[in-house]
Amino acid sequence: MRILISLIISSTMAFSQFGKVDITIDDRLLRASERQEVSSLKDEVARFFSGRIWHEDYQGLNIPLHISLVFQGVAQKGGLKTFHAQVLISDGMDLRYFDKSVQFYYNSGRSIQYDPVIFDPLGSFLAYYAYTMLAGYMDTYNFYGGNHAYDQAREIALRGMASDFPKGWSARVQLLKEITGNKGLREARFAYYVAMNLFDQGKPDAALREFGYMMDGLKKIVYGFPVGRMQYFLKAHAKDISHKLTILGQEESLRYLADIDQENKKIYLRDLKK
Repeated sequence: MRILISLIISSTMAFSQFGKVDITIDDRLLRASERQEVSSLKDEVARFFSGRIWHEDYQGLNIPLHISLVFQGVAQKGGLKTFHAQVLISDGMDLRYFDKSVQFYYNSGRSIQYDPVIFDPLGSFLAYYAYTMLAGYMDTYNFYGGNHAYDQAREIALRGMASDFPKGWSARVQLLKEITGNKGLREARFAYYVAMNLFDQGKPDAALREFGYMMDGLKKIVYGFPVGRMQYFLKAHAKDISHKLTILGQEESLRYLADIDQENKKIYLRDLKK
């Protein structure tokens, strides 16, 4: 039943995978001439994400992207001027990644390139996060649906480690290991979206079962994983979770959520009887 529902959701998707790409750039540490060199970067990054199909089976997602790029300086490497930066990328909800060690060169006269075989410091970096973000969404449409996209991101990271620009790539390999290994969160996110869909279809018993799977996944995290990414998930969905569980009479689950998510404790407890 769970797979059938996810397939129904998947069948409604078409076309672009990334929607609006909101980019902010802090170039205060660059010289005036260097700022001019990267003046087209903002538009090129937006075009890079929205101008291609990243996975044939998951089109029409329109994932919003919020990217903040802060330049840290410039250096010379192999005769190339390389830019160093930190990047925060998120979907504005529960997918959020901070990368503190980005190194790339940039030619303002051409578009950003990505080739799965030929490594490019900037194009490969952006493609890595394109697949990582996409995988997070694919996980909500099918049970562990993001596996293939995570594998593609991992291949990019391994190629980066072996390249002439290895800075930061070992950390990106480790990030993927942490994300894919956190099965509790992946299962909780999938169950949440299935539960919400079932609830909206007027199937409270089936929705309650899925919310139970969500709670099981969250407990796996609490007992064995860092809770940071779980907190992103709960912060994004606390109001909807609380509303549905209150209607379904799940006081025990609401009190458990209040214990593990202190930031949103009042939300979980506000409608419970004193």
